[in-house]
Amino acid sequence: MALKSIYMDTNVFTDIVEDIRNTTAKCAYSEESFSKINVFETTDVGREMNEILKLFYKSTETYRHEASESLPRALFTLRDGMIEQDRILSEGLDVDIHRR
Repeated sequence: MALKSIYMDTNVFTDIVEDIRNTTAKCAYSEESFSKINVFETTDVGREMNEILKLFYKSTETYRHEASESLPRALFTLRDGMIEQDRILSEGLDVDIHRR
């Protein structure tokens, strides 16, 4: 009798991706600092630092979005593709479990 199946454990992979999603979704910086930046507008260095701070907040929001939404979606697509390949390959196997 032939058994046409290969079992691929994806629970650990899924748990890691879910941890990435949940952790990065919580990584949001408070924008409270923006309410106090006008004090720096009186100097050239202060204005430059304000621009850097604005870019920092913008980049952290982009990072949070990519790491908590786009990356997990891509990794789950990868996982699903691996499972599908596993299924296709297992259907092509003919394993005789009675022969030594």
